[in-house]
This record gives sequence, C-alpha cells and structure tokens, in this order.
Amino acid sequence: METHNSQLTPEQDALQHIAACRDKPFLKERFIDSFKGSGVFTRKTIEPSTFVIEYRGKISEIDARSVRIGGDTFHGFLHKFSWHGSRWCVDATRDDGSLGRLVNDDHTSPNCIMKKIICEGKPHLCLFAVKEISPGEEITYNYGSFSYSWRSNMLCFLTSPVYRPAAVPGTYRS
Repeated sequence: METHNSQLTPEQDALQHIAACRDKPFLKERFIDSFKGSGVFTRKTIEPSTFVIEYRGKISEIDARSVRIGGDTFHGFLHKFSWHGSRWCVDATRDDGSLGRLVNDDHTSPNCIMKKIICEGKPHLCLFAVKEISPGEEITYNYGSFSYSWRSNMLCFLTSPVYRPAAVPGTYRS
C-alpha cells in the first residue's frame, strides 16, 4: 500500500523507496522504438525537486587497480561513481523488475538529475526531477559528458533523409 508522502522531504521519500526496494506505482515501462528500446514514463505530474526513481542494482566498491575511467560514468547497466574518495559501481545488469535501469539518456534537456543518497552507510543513486514532468512524459537524465556511441548514432538517425518525423508516433509536424 502506497503511503501519503506529502509530509516527507524528497530525500526521505527516496530513503523510503530504497528501503522498500520498490518503484513509484505511476511509473511504467514503455517501448519507444527499435533504436532507443524501452523507457520509463510517468502517468502522474511530478513536481520539481521530487524523488523520482532509484537506479537499483548491486552496489560495490571498485578496486583501485581496476579503475581506468575517471569521474561518474555510465556503461551499459554499470554506473560508476565517486564517493568519499573511492570508486563505486551500481551494476543493474540483472533485470530485477525495477525501472531505474531503463531510464534513458538526454544530454540536452533532461528532466531529472542523479544524486547520491546514503542508506545504511552505502550510497544509492537516485533521480530527482529538475523541472515539472507531465503525465505521458519520458523520465530522462544526462549520463554525463562521456562520448556515448548512441549520441552520434542518434544524430545520424535524425539527420538521415530516410528519417520522417511525421511518421514516428508521438512526434508533431511543425
């Protein structure tokens, strides 16, 4: 049963969802297209600064000898980040039914930002809204400044003469 969270701070709401290992009931997976795959969408308005979802997976500290890339990075379902001078990783490769692993990258206009929330002495990666998110809107965040292959592939896809925006569901003609 979903409790009424109007009295909780966004961080307290995140901690409650982390402890319960559950996503918010108004978030749903939806297939987008063959290039992007699935994404996470809201069926309810989400206000700015609100906790949205946890990027859930196995949390572990990374051995310093195995670290080759600095800063916070995201590769596949592995999200590497720094915390208290150490390198950590959330491995969401195993599909546990949670939706956070399906949130897509938007490096130009994301509606969420990733923050570290500490629960039982370990960091958890959680998304918080940076602006109002409307019902039907996809949840997105910026994976970082790393040059991801799909970003250039998406640019090629969008600028291709074969691409027809009017033929893609959910797009509008200008």
